[in-house]
Formats: sequence, structure tokens, C-alpha cells
Amino acid sequence: MEKKENRVINWWKWAFIALVALIVVLGGVFVTKATAPNTKTEISQPIKQSAASFSIELNRDQINALSKNYLNNFLKDKKVKYQFIVGKQYATLIGNTKFLGSKIRFAINFVPQKTKEGNVLLKAKGLAIGQLNIPIKFVMSYVAQNYKLPNWVTINPKKKTVLLDLNRYSKNRQLKYSAQEINMQEGKFKFHISVPAN
Repeated sequence: MEKKENRVINWWKWAFIALVALIVVLGGVFVTKATAPNTKTEISQPIKQSAASFSIELNRDQINALSKNYLNNFLKDKKVKYQFIVGKQYATLIGNTKFLGSKIRFAINFVPQKTKEGNVLLKAKGLAIGQLNIPIKFVMSYVAQNYKLPNWVTINPKKKTVLLDLNRYSKNRQLKYSAQEINMQEGKFKFHISVPAN
């Protein structure tokens, strides 16, 4: 008479396989949602300028002071905080994100340039996020979906750009702003300010 072999089921093995499968599926869903294309960016047209206009030149420290003041007011009473700092080579967005349950600090470096409409376009050039190797597009998608941004700031993760639409910022204000010159090396930032023509 043949004896039936008693097979012992290794529950730890199957639990591990199920856990790995769950992580892969959730990771796929997360990456798919995070890298989904953003809504199409509409660039507002330059505002007509009147004779009552002038240019103002700011240095790096003044730009950073303005940025800090604006974000402190804009993010008041918000749990998620971030900073925008203009350095000698890059303009840097610094914030925090959660990855696999851990809080991680990140910094995205941008090269700013003036557009023909008088806006500022930031092109992502590097990412620092501890020892992790995460694509810039992924982090930019996360920021676009989870950070409170002004309505005149548009993130395009696919192109790895951030548009600071000064024309949209100026739309319902008494003074209108447009970028004239951005010189990162010399730390000079020139803007045109005008009272709009009626």
C-alpha cells in the first residue's frame, strides 16, 4: 500500500508572495496616477501698458524676501509648507513628501528664464531627495496634486517645467507686472510695473 505524502503548506512563503504582489499593484496604480498628464496650460496674453510705468531691479536677497513673505501669507494655516529660494545658479523648490510611510525632504533645482509674454518659466535641472533615485516628473506630479499652489503657477510634469504667469497674477490687480530680465549669475532681476490702460 502506497503512503500518501503529507504536504506541508508554507504559509510564510505564500504571505510573502501576496505582499510583494500587493506592493507591485499599488505601486503601479500610484505611478500611473502621479504621472498622468496635467491639464493644458493656457498662457495669458501680455496686458496693455500705459504711460504710467516703470522698471524695478531686484537682487537675489530681495527676491527671496518677497518669495518668503508671499508664501508665508499664502500657506498660512496650511499643513503642507514649502519654500522657493533663488540661489546663485538655480531657483530651488524645497518641500516634504511621504514615500512608503516615511517623511522625505526634497529639493528641485530650476533654471529660470523670461518668456516673450513677460512671464517666468522654470525648467527643472536636478532633484535631491536623500539617497532615493526618483524621477523628477514623479515628484513634480506629486507636488502638482498635493501642494496648494497659486492659480497663476502651473506645473507641467511631462515637460518638467513650472510657469509663473505674471500676466495672470496681474489680471485683477491695480498694478501689472512683467519680467524684463533674469540674470542668475549676477543676481539681477528686472521687472516692468505699469498701471493698465483703460
